[in-house]
Amino acid sequence: MTVMRRREPPESAFLEGLAQSYYWDSHEAPLRRPDLTITEIYLALFAHHPRWARWLLILRGWIVAPFGLRRSTASAFDTIEIKPAYAVGEKIARFTLYAQNDTEIVTGGDDRHLDFRVSVRKLSRDGSDRVVLSTAVSPHNLFGRAYLFVILPFHRLGVRALLANAVRAGRV
Repeated sequence: MTVMRRREPPESAFLEGLAQSYYWDSHEAPLRRPDLTITEIYLALFAHHPRWARWLLILRGWIVAPFGLRRSTASAFDTIEIKPAYAVGEKIARFTLYAQNDTEIVTGGDDRHLDFRVSVRKLSRDGSDRVVLSTAVSPHNLFGRAYLFVILPFHRLGVRALLANAVRAGRV
């Protein structure tokens, strides 16, 4: 299989102690286009959700809206602005940009129930180029932990699909 789950997250310039997060996961895939910038790699993943994942996220939005959580709408997926560069604090493919350098971009969001960060890393080791997608989640309360418990199976499936689709389509 092209996408593999990592036992340990890669070192991050921005997310100290990623493995000590309440929840973290990290998946990697071959990077067949190492000439891409880290922003281009990020958008190759997050600007192209599989149709089923998109609809699941929209359904999730309808379910959580009565609890005061942010919703995902179809227009959020249709209006992803693709620019050559993004500044910290701007939205990039639905998430807020927190940090970036030439090999890593960190996005995420903060909510009443939990905070999450997504790291996309470009790794080169032993002549092999890889893209690594890591997620760190910090719930704030019981509702956040319960929410995380419910969505984790979908999250894991979605992360693998994002990476696999990008590789299969030749975007990364």
